[in-house]
Amino acid sequence: MKKITLFAVMIFVNVALMAQEVESYSFKSKNGHEVLPQKGNWALGVSATSFLQYVGNMASGATTTNNAPVFGNGNGPSILNGQHNLGGASVFGKYMLTGKTAVRVRFLANAYNETRREYVAKNSLITNPLSPEFAEDEYTRGVSNFAVGAGLEKRRGNHRLQGVYGAELFLGFLSETRSVSYGNEMNADFTSPNSTNFFGNINNLGGVNYSRTTDSDLGNTFYAGARGYVGVEYFVAPRISIGAEVGYSLAFAMNGEASRTDETFDPGSLSAVKVETKLKRNANLTTFGMGLDNVNAGLNLFLYF
Repeated sequence: MKKITLFAVMIFVNVALMAQEVESYSFKSKNGHEVLPQKGNWALGVSATSFLQYVGNMASGATTTNNAPVFGNGNGPSILNGQHNLGGASVFGKYMLTGKTAVRVRFLANAYNETRREYVAKNSLITNPLSPEFAEDEYTRGVSNFAVGAGLEKRRGNHRLQGVYGAELFLGFLSETRSVSYGNEMNADFTSPNSTNFFGNINNLGGVNYSRTTDSDLGNTFYAGARGYVGVEYFVAPRISIGAEVGYSLAFAMNGEASRTDETFDPGSLSAVKVETKLKRNANLTTFGMGLDNVNAGLNLFLYF
């Protein structure tokens, strides 16, 4: 019984020592500062490439063409012909579960809105050539790209140079919509009113079966995938490292149904009507992609705190 108890105590002590070793790896600078990240530390990752170029240009005196550093991420999944990715201006963070294990999180929320205005001759039954009137057409385009990613990171090494490896899962959403408001009304007097052709939104310009698009939804795209990676980090200062990694991504995307709403004149009711058309060309289209990322050797700068 005593031998069993002693053996259990030895196992408990060994497990405790191993856990303690995993929890914290201490490597201090000459000034006594902890160099390596510790359990409970957070980290923010940004692209180091633009920062290094910025500092290098300042040192060489090339300040006239020196652009400010870009807050982005140098290492991220790039899949499906680059249409859907978690690279670029995404937020990339870590949380250290132990000295050798971290949870990684990526977040991207990009939105683009474009508005254009054009003037056309105002439709009028009575016109004054000496004082022409104009109507304003307005075109709006909106693009949204949202993505999240999460994964686990492991590391090896007890000094400034650390090897890292792990895996991530990610999913995202893409959408694009267009809309046009017209200054000239479509009615019995003007069944083919003057309108601006922004993106092919005017159909049958000859006036026969004339119609013009008011809204266009290009369909939503959902994508998801996984990524494995391996790389290195070198701590140039306490809790500050420069790293690079290469990953392999597998992902698929599924497109939703697109639609378009057109305005046309109805001779029966002598008024303009709107007709919605379902566009089947992209509906239920599924794509699959795989391949390496970071082939341009982008660098990351990590700040632990």
